[in-house]
Amino acid sequence: MSPFDDSKAGFRAEAAIFEENSSMALRALEKDGFYGWINLAVMFFFNVAMMPMLMAFSLFLPFWVREFGWSRGVMSGAQTLSIILSGLAAPMVGVFIMKHGTKCAIVIGNLMNVAGLLLLAHQSQIWQLYLGIGVILGLGLSIGGMLAMMTVINNWFVMKRPAALSIAMASMGFSGVIVSPTMMKLIDVVGWRNTYLILTIAVFLFCVVSPALLLRNKPEDLGQTPDGPARQKAEKAELEKRPRSIPYKTPVDFTVREALRTRTLWLLVTYGGLQFFVMMGLTTHQIAFFFDIGISTTMAGIVGGIFSAVMGISQLGIGFLGLRFKMHSLAVASMLLGMIGFSFLLFAKSLPMVIAYAVTYGVSQGIQSIAMGNLFPDYFGRSEFPKIMGYTMPFNTFVSSLGAPVTGFIRDATASYLPAFRLLLALLGVSFFCILFAKPPVHPSLKKPLAG
Repeated sequence: MSPFDDSKAGFRAEAAIFEENSSMALRALEKDGFYGWINLAVMFFFNVAMMPMLMAFSLFLPFWVREFGWSRGVMSGAQTLSIILSGLAAPMVGVFIMKHGTKCAIVIGNLMNVAGLLLLAHQSQIWQLYLGIGVILGLGLSIGGMLAMMTVINNWFVMKRPAALSIAMASMGFSGVIVSPTMMKLIDVVGWRNTYLILTIAVFLFCVVSPALLLRNKPEDLGQTPDGPARQKAEKAELEKRPRSIPYKTPVDFTVREALRTRTLWLLVTYGGLQFFVMMGLTTHQIAFFFDIGISTTMAGIVGGIFSAVMGISQLGIGFLGLRFKMHSLAVASMLLGMIGFSFLLFAKSLPMVIAYAVTYGVSQGIQSIAMGNLFPDYFGRSEFPKIMGYTMPFNTFVSSLGAPVTGFIRDATASYLPAFRLLLALLGVSFFCILFAKPPVHPSLKKPLAG
């Protein structure tokens, strides 16, 4: 056989592979296919690119101090403004997503993020930092960030939602493990401005171009159903086989008004808000606490990596457990584990106790992140999920923004992190009771009228 024949054979093989992949993509678009897995793949890489954008401020801050001599407190104001604007915009973002779809929100929001990143790469004045991070990224992340991503997952998955959401969220956890060292290396090699440009390209490719070309808003748009065409048969077989193990899903979707009138919604909101408060207070100050007890810079970084890795692994695990067990029960159990893990910090004087904290609390937080993303659509349905989440996000945003300054203020006032950590542990206890009593609400149409 001649080399020419070999090349023709290779070309035919490549053509066959391309044809097979193309036919798979086309089958996913057919009515009896399922496009949800392609959407999930798009959201996986979307989150991988989103994570460095979320972490960038803390990584670039010391280099801005060195080059411009700006105050850390003044620069932190830009981050605070971003959080506030993101929360305030959430109700309008929820309405926008319901009206125009997730693809439109993701593309528009991340075009704003690209513009903000480009501005930051060329900044030389403090007002540019506030405009880039505080305004443009604040609004861009609100429009094209977590709410839109979670809506995509909830639109396409119902029974398989725990596994799908865990895969999407775990990508952020694993990305977090490699983002910090990778970006720090890039800054050393090409400088912080060029690193911002590299980040801009990644966001444009995976958060704008990829969703614009591949994302589909709802299965109904393609004549498909959530979870795929075999969903009804699988649900029926599972109900007959193991009726008590089926995770709860509301039989009737709630409107925003109906959801806001339930006690369960506000228990979930308080549970989530306190979780975010504790998480922000802890993640902002844990490195400083490690230094206080004599942990070296290198080991502190390793502990942070352990926390992120364990969190990502637990996110994957809980997603598949959520297919067989009630997410509420898993959330309650993980809260107990989280309080145990957090209590290790109160007695931590050496590296082993710190690692014990990182492992146990990391597992708990991985479970909590998936639980919060599942309980809202499980309890209130997917029809008005963006609006329901949009109306509750300002509360969580406001509460979470207080976690870091309150923890820091107590540390400054008492010269120790222990009083602050005791407060955070107490708030975890309140959060535990909120989730414990957050039982599935009964839709008004299913309530039996009182006997007259």
